[in-house]
Amino acid sequence: MTTVAPPRRPRRPGPPEPRDAFVTRGGAVAVATNAVPTPAPGPRPKAEPRPNHLRVVAPAERTRRSLTPAMAVLLTALLFATLFAVAIAHTVLVQGQVKLDRLDAQLTQEQSRYQQLRKDVAELESPDRVVAAALAQGMVEPDDLVYLQPPAADPDAVGPTTGDEDDPAADPAVGVDPDRSWASMKALLEAPTP
Repeated sequence: MTTVAPPRRPRRPGPPEPRDAFVTRGGAVAVATNAVPTPAPGPRPKAEPRPNHLRVVAPAERTRRSLTPAMAVLLTALLFATLFAVAIAHTVLVQGQVKLDRLDAQLTQEQSRYQQLRKDVAELESPDRVVAAALAQGMVEPDDLVYLQPPAADPDAVGPTTGDEDDPAADPAVGVDPDRSWASMKALLEAPTP
C-alpha cells in the first residue's frame, strides 16, 4: 500500500513545525501534538519605488564622442613637439660622433708623427752619425785610446762609497782592462733614459 505524503511547506526560520502523522509500513500512525497553528502569511510590504535613472536609448540618440577641433590641435602640437625632441636628440648624437671621429683621426695622425720623431731621434743619436759629424767638423780619431780612471778611494777616509771598492778592476794598481771597461761603459750608455 502506498501513501502519499502531504506536500511540504517552505520552512521559515523559527521553531520546527510538528507533524501530524507519520507514515509507516503498516499504515498511518497519528500522533497527538500540541501544535500551534501557524499564522497565514501576511501581505508583503510593497517595495519602495526606485528612481528610474535607466532608460532605453534609441539608435538615433546614440552619439559618438568625436574629436573636437581643440583636441585635434592639441594632439597635433604634441606629436610635432615629440618629433622635434627626437630630431634634436639625434642631432646631438650625430655631432658627438663627428667630434669623436675627428679626435680619433687626430690621435692616429699624432701617433704616426710621434713614431717618426722617435725614428729621427734614434738616427741622430746613432754613433755612426755622431762620428761622421765630428769628422765633418775637423776632429780626428786618435791612434790609441786612453781611458781615465778616478783615483781609488782611501779606505781610511770617511764619506760616501761607490760600492765598487771590492772590484779589482777599479783598483789602478791592479791594472785596467780597456776592453772590459769599454763594455761596461757602453752598456751604461745604451741604457734607455727615463
